[in-house]
Amino acid sequence: MSSACAPGAKHERKHCPRCQREFECKAGSILLCQCQTVVLTAEHMEYINALYDDCLCAECLLSLRGEFNNRQHQRRIHRLSRG
Repeated sequence: MSSACAPGAKHERKHCPRCQREFECKAGSILLCQCQTVVLTAEHMEYINALYDDCLCAECLLSLRGEFNNRQHQRRIHRLSRG
């Protein structure tokens, strides 16, 4: 993940813990890593880091970002409907 990959580490082939697809983690050159294509807020990162301990592929990061956003939206709707 954007900040979950250890800086200074070498490039390595990994399997996404969520979907099991293989991808190349470029933590040693983090700006070139596939995860940098996904914009995540601190709240997104907190949510993802609570679920996974290792880097994920960009597709899963996008999916989890959407999942988090949907949950937040549902919470807002629920609060508005109660008030």
